Amino acid sequence: MKVVIKKYSHQKIERKWQKFWATQQIFKATADNHHPKYYALDMFAYPSGDGLHVGHPRGYTATDILARYHRMLGHNVMRPVGWDAFGLPAENYAIKIGQPPAKLTKANIVRFSKQVKSLGFAYDWNRELNTADPSYYKWTQWIFKILYDNGYAYQKEACVNWCPKDKTVLANEQVVDGCCYRCGAVVEQKNLKQWFFKITDFADELACHPDKLDWPESTKTGQKNWVGKSEGAEIEFKIKSEKSRIKVFTTRPDTLFGATYLVLAPEHPLIKRIVTKEQKHKIEKYIKDARLKSVLDRTVAKEKTGVFTGACAINPATESEIPIWVADYVVTDYGTGAIMAVPAHDDRDFEFATKHKLPITEVVESDQSKLPYVGHGKLINSGRFTGQSSQIAGADMAETFGGKITVQYKLHDWLVSRQRYWGAPIPIIHLADGGVRSVDVEELPIKLPTDVDFKPTGESPLALSKKFQSGVAKKYGKGARRELDTMDTFVCSSWYFLRYCDPHNATEFAGAESLKHWMPVDLYIGGSEHTNGHLLYARFIVKVLHKLGYINFNEPFLKLRHQGLILGTDGEKMSKSKGNVINPDEVIEVFGADALRMYEMFMGPFDQPLPWNTAGIEGVRRFLNRVWSLKPVAKAPETDRAIHKLIKKVTDDIEQMKFNTIVSSCMEFVNLAIDRGITKSALERLVMLLAPMTPHIAEEIYQKLGHKQSIFVSDWPKFDPKLLLEDSVTVAVQVNGRLRGTLSVSPTADEAEVEKLAIALPSLATHIEGKKVVKRHYVPGRIINLIVK
Repeated sequence: MKVVIKKYSHQKIERKWQKFWATQQIFKATADNHHPKYYALDMFAYPSGDGLHVGHPRGYTATDILARYHRMLGHNVMRPVGWDAFGLPAENYAIKIGQPPAKLTKANIVRFSKQVKSLGFAYDWNRELNTADPSYYKWTQWIFKILYDNGYAYQKEACVNWCPKDKTVLANEQVVDGCCYRCGAVVEQKNLKQWFFKITDFADELACHPDKLDWPESTKTGQKNWVGKSEGAEIEFKIKSEKSRIKVFTTRPDTLFGATYLVLAPEHPLIKRIVTKEQKHKIEKYIKDARLKSVLDRTVAKEKTGVFTGACAINPATESEIPIWVADYVVTDYGTGAIMAVPAHDDRDFEFATKHKLPITEVVESDQSKLPYVGHGKLINSGRFTGQSSQIAGADMAETFGGKITVQYKLHDWLVSRQRYWGAPIPIIHLADGGVRSVDVEELPIKLPTDVDFKPTGESPLALSKKFQSGVAKKYGKGARRELDTMDTFVCSSWYFLRYCDPHNATEFAGAESLKHWMPVDLYIGGSEHTNGHLLYARFIVKVLHKLGYINFNEPFLKLRHQGLILGTDGEKMSKSKGNVINPDEVIEVFGADALRMYEMFMGPFDQPLPWNTAGIEGVRRFLNRVWSLKPVAKAPETDRAIHKLIKKVTDDIEQMKFNTIVSSCMEFVNLAIDRGITKSALERLVMLLAPMTPHIAEEIYQKLGHKQSIFVSDWPKFDPKLLLEDSVTVAVQVNGRLRGTLSVSPTADEAEVEKLAIALPSLATHIEGKKVVKRHYVPGRIINLIVK
């Protein structure tokens, strides 16, 4: 059949349907208990001055496909949009060009919105959020307030990660390979008074992912490892000639008899008390040098350095004196900041002991000839415990020598304060008598002042504002003042999915009925780099609100998927400095939004990183031209049958997010339709299947076929199972495992019938003549193997 391939005007069609969707409010979400809800969400977009590059739409397109698909299934779909507007990048750029971050952010949002709309995403713009809007951060401050009022927020002096370039503190999750996650500067350690959320109170819950959560295993494992639950014992060692004791945490209390020295972290408070005069200078220099290193650098360093304090402790099991050292591979972030070193049964301790010529005592029997042996076995050199299993004796040994069984976590409390301007002010009042309280709720929001120089100095720019402290003393007493730090932007993004459920509520963060209707999120798509940051924080906030009775669920995201990066044509991550950024505006202008959307889904498996290839999008555009050129015919039996197979294939693959195979299957079908023709009914179903991925051209063709309503108010096509069956299937015939011929049989033929037909094949005659079939193996519709003797 001759089909003339014509190009379609994507600019005209895409503008037409984007205007139609906006005017008709097609994607406006309202609570509707008559249809199943489906809440599809992208991770919060940060509106940078650079705008989108072609990597951003990959995740957004996938969410859009699922949202449109579920709408066609008859579900009540909500797909909101918003902007994670606070944060360092906006502030740093504002400082660079000398303009307020609020003005720049507003302009960036206008640009981002225009770009997003040009891609035809099915967002409900009525629910648009901006975290830098006081109507939003009022509720971010309210969350801080209720956490503080219920004991989940506190302030303390702590050794923190300090970015010398951005002049602010960083949470542990924001330090990547010892550098600032934003600017790449080497992170320093600094003692500062900071605000924390008690995320550690929920460590066990955060390490556990209920079966109902459909998350990548790598993400669940990553969070579990980050929480880092360890079961062990706390044991106290008496310091010789001192009343003080050193408390250590160990996961191997069974090796107590083998502890031949103690190691303290450089920050341990007892060091100043126990260090001898002879060692004081060395210790002070060592501690000073340690402060210049990040925690990561200290723990991964190949060479384990340390200095002897000159003091000794008493091993409670052996009652022998053991030296106390200071070493920076021990940190205060985990355990007690002190360890008992058992070099015979720990790799790190063995390396340290060997270097510094410290005693090594073996207490667990093993078959290996070399130490250290880190496994379990029969105890030796362990007093009355000798001969017992090390796995069983640990708890008894700890309790015998005054220890107690306990649990420790690598997870630390979440550091949320920042010494920068562009963030939500912390709603705390410092009273004249040294007391601290949260602000009265009716005072929220505490707005960011504009009478500031927001250049970073290491101190919060809010300290320079006269307006910020106005009226505080009158309301809270003479000498009262506001907290000057602002909140980390991750606090703002830790709860936005809740606000989407009821974005215009002026009296509460979201109404109970709205939350009950929409939450939890059914599909959440974003980068895997947020495993131990945003995703952990969001789960924590939900668990706190659930515990305090504000919500009736304790997990925010039921299904989570990560998109792979789209790399530059050079195979490298896109960045301005590398000159490999591809602007989606230019791609849309030349090829159209539908072609861009389809190409990014066709590139390969959704979760894999893949390089951009302009030739690939050219091929996708040619395919869309072929779809555009299809004209219905009266009869096309082969295509009418094939459309049912395509419906099943696309339906199965869209549920599994196998978008690339959806495209290839549709391409095969269109080739058949061009060759054999296509009826109006089959063409309608084809464009319905394409609609979630290429909505503009699907709407236009659907309208040309005589439909007056949007394709997205139509029902998702169904297939007829009877038409999925082939008229015949080809079965390979083997004799004693070797291929000897093929058969064309009915797909419903049974084993006996297939065997009968196989034996009759002329090509088998010489292989079975005079022999008997003693066994057969039949895989229905695929292969039969005859075993003959």
